[in-house]
Amino acid sequence: MTDLPGGADTSAATALLAAQLERVRGLLGTYSGRFFAHMRWYTAVVIALLVLGSSTVAPAAVVVVPFLVPFVFLEAGYLFYYTVFARRYAAAIERALNAREGRPILVAHRLEASYFYPPDAPRISAFSLRRPLGMTSVATIGYTVLAGVGWLAGLLGTIEWVGSQPAGGLLGLIVPGAVAWTIAVAIYLVVYFLDAPDERRLTAELERWEAELERRETEAG
Repeated sequence: MTDLPGGADTSAATALLAAQLERVRGLLGTYSGRFFAHMRWYTAVVIALLVLGSSTVAPAAVVVVPFLVPFVFLEAGYLFYYTVFARRYAAAIERALNAREGRPILVAHRLEASYFYPPDAPRISAFSLRRPLGMTSVATIGYTVLAGVGWLAGLLGTIEWVGSQPAGGLLGLIVPGAVAWTIAVAIYLVVYFLDAPDERRLTAELERWEAELERRETEAG
């Protein structure tokens, strides 16, 4: 057993890395599950609002839809943001453990890059510009189209409801406000995911950590 700086031996450090990998993989599964639950839940909410808006029970409910749909995508992006963090971190830990073993025992990060999408390829959420016909890309398109249909139905219903109300007041700002909010969210998400500032900072920090870990182990060995 080789002593490492700080008094930890290689077996203890390996156990810590393995425990952290298990935790991060659990985080990845948790947020992936939350993403799909989020989409299913809000799909049901939007449908319910559209039904209420088309009825005489609560016709004003339709006004919520063109504001809610962009928020749903914004929150979905936040959940996906966590899965990116977990996947990147898990990959770094697996590389570190493989380096300790001197052989590629852990290959989940390589399989994910091959099966889903390369993490370094440009993407918008899970839509990979390098693999536009991949399952994650097509599923992202499907969610976007479904959301677009719901948003358009909500906007048309909102226009109809606003037109049925007495003129004047702030009601005239509802439709322009919904359109402006939607455009702002869409632009932010596209620019954010293509530029990926947080992910670039994360990968840079992980690269520094891996280099420091390798240097310390070399010095200790």
